[in-house]
Amino acid sequence: MTLIYILAGIMLVAAVVVNRKNAPYILAGYNTLPEIKKREFDLVLFLKFFKRFLFFLTISYLVIGLTLHDVVRNENWLIIFSVMYPLFGFLVLIVKSEQFYDNRRKSNITIFLIGGGVILAIIISIAIGMSKPNIKVEVEHLCISGPYGAKINYQDIVVVEKIIMPNQARKIEGFQLGNVRKGRFELCNNEVATIISTTDSADHLMIMTHDGKYIIEYDRIVENQIIDKLKK
Repeated sequence: MTLIYILAGIMLVAAVVVNRKNAPYILAGYNTLPEIKKREFDLVLFLKFFKRFLFFLTISYLVIGLTLHDVVRNENWLIIFSVMYPLFGFLVLIVKSEQFYDNRRKSNITIFLIGGGVILAIIISIAIGMSKPNIKVEVEHLCISGPYGAKINYQDIVVVEKIIMPNQARKIEGFQLGNVRKGRFELCNNEVATIISTTDSADHLMIMTHDGKYIIEYDRIVENQIIDKLKK
């Protein structure tokens, strides 16, 4: 919720602050126009469009965001909405703003392709990052699929233990979105662990090997299977 209020505040400030006096300095697109083009540009009409669009974007963002918070009650989806909705809104703003400039058609296509490509790449990255890891107890290895997954030889495992997910974990590298964590994290005791988890459950499985520590989603069946493998 905090992120929604912060981004909504930024958009609202932008809608209020930009005016005819400071537009030549802070309004992207207009501030780079040659002086002759600035004199031909209908700044008053553009600012009316700009402010109305941002006000609508801010209000709709708050309404949808607050509704999702009350109905969906899923922190991950709320974060995704909080990031993607303004990005899509600003892409639409940029495309619609081109009607005030020359060479509109070519610019619209270029902006739409670049902006759409960036948004698509972000969506794909988020989808991959949030995908649930597949954990298989195979004959000789424990296989964890997906980003930062691993193939752990049972002979390298020192400890298998059910733990509570550490709250204070600072990301070193990898993916983190709400309670989804995939990558290398520094724990509160300065230890570095590979965390692969997409659940908000407190219970996790810690696997200590000779080479490092892994923290994965807890599954009693997986835990028992690993322990059985270690006994052999």
